[in-house]
Amino acid sequence: MTVLYSYNYSSAGEGPWWGIRCSQSQYMRVVDRMQETRCFVYLTNEQNNTVAVAIEGPHNEGEDILFGPSWLLERLGIEEGNPVSLTIVGHMLPKGISIKLKPVDGMSVEGPMFIEGLTEALNQLGVLQKGLISAIVDPSLPELHHFYIEELEPNSICLADGELRVELMRAVNRPDTPPLHNPSRSDTPIPEALLAEPAAFDWLAPMVPISDLPASSSAPTPFAGRGNLLGRSRLV
Repeated sequence: MTVLYSYNYSSAGEGPWWGIRCSQSQYMRVVDRMQETRCFVYLTNEQNNTVAVAIEGPHNEGEDILFGPSWLLERLGIEEGNPVSLTIVGHMLPKGISIKLKPVDGMSVEGPMFIEGLTEALNQLGVLQKGLISAIVDPSLPELHHFYIEELEPNSICLADGELRVELMRAVNRPDTPPLHNPSRSDTPIPEALLAEPAAFDWLAPMVPISDLPASSSAPTPFAGRGNLLGRSRLV
């Protein structure tokens, strides 16, 4: 039975964030069979959840032990030392053409160099699968960034080899911007409060010169004197 641990449990205490390490004998079997510069496998937990990942080298700490990044255990929903099955990706995966990513945290993806670093990080992963992925975008700041793959063309599992068109969408923690209010539109709904009786709103009462108000009156008195109509010369 093969079990998976994070690199924290390896004697080296660290490893590549984008792939796993298996035993020396297992690594040789995979490399001999695939005859490729990079080899990929499917890891499957006991609930049949599967993640495609790259094998980035061997270790010498046990025949049935795999070491990988912590995000891989989280993605599979397992704990340290839980069993997994390993299956070689024996068929040719299609090369990715385009990908749309939704960042989990919008604050972590700001900066003009982010897309360039993200593209390189996807190439390091080598294989992409729809769902949640994690990547270290800036090697000088070893911080994991998390993304949901919203769209991946031409398949739900693709290879990333440097020719992938990357598009960032609005982050999960940033709501959509509400539409701007346009008061000139005739179909703009009128607030219910404005449909109430005019007496309830002082600014809707008749406009009256303050000097014409009786001293004892607390309510406005409608204008009843002589005046000019706007734009006309005759008196009313």
